Amino acid sequence: MIKLVVWDWNGTLFDDTHAVLRAANSSEIPMLGLPHVTLEQMRSAHDVPIIKTYQNLGVDPDFFRAKSAEISPVFHKAYEPLAAKARTRRGSRATLQKLNDQNTKCIILSNHTMEGIYFQLSRLRLVRYFADVLANDSTNTSHHTGKQHRLETYLEENNHRPEEVIIVGDTTEEIRIGRALGLHTSAISGGICSRDRLAAAKPDHLVSSVEKVLSIVKESA
Repeated sequence: MIKLVVWDWNGTLFDDTHAVLRAANSSEIPMLGLPHVTLEQMRSAHDVPIIKTYQNLGVDPDFFRAKSAEISPVFHKAYEPLAAKARTRRGSRATLQKLNDQNTKCIILSNHTMEGIYFQLSRLRLVRYFADVLANDSTNTSHHTGKQHRLETYLEENNHRPEEVIIVGDTTEEIRIGRALGLHTSAISGGICSRDRLAAAKPDHLVSSVEKVLSIVKESA
């Protein structure tokens, strides 16, 4: 029985994929000497940490590292005003409410910042649905990833058994984390990673809507 749902935030519950791409095209992409990147190109290239994405798009990794400290604040300056207009995916609030009603705990696991996520949760009136948010303290660390370590520590400290946990995300990173920790995994299409790449990573479930996650949880009972 699944007792904990670990949600990725960006592109999974928060429908900001177009905002991310638009911000990247006006900030880090030209800084790295790349031409305009389409959504299809980004979905084919995206990986974590973000240096892998830009390697896939043809950027020399040493050049990226040299620019990394400059890129993050410029990207976030472009991204945050766009994110302020974004909404959650269709069905997110209803799904979270139903999970709450059946006492299924939810947390957020993200490479974004705590400040940025809590701002959006407050704006969208979703704070009450989450027991915790595991994310980065600042934009200076958002080009790296400590998601697996943060989640592993959280599960141990809160006595959550792996077989009672599902991780949901729009990238292959969540699938890798779930597999490494022995969790159920559900990929969700329509975010920053293509459906074909998600399928190739072989999650336990591959869904196209947030509501389908509720069905997976119910079927585990």
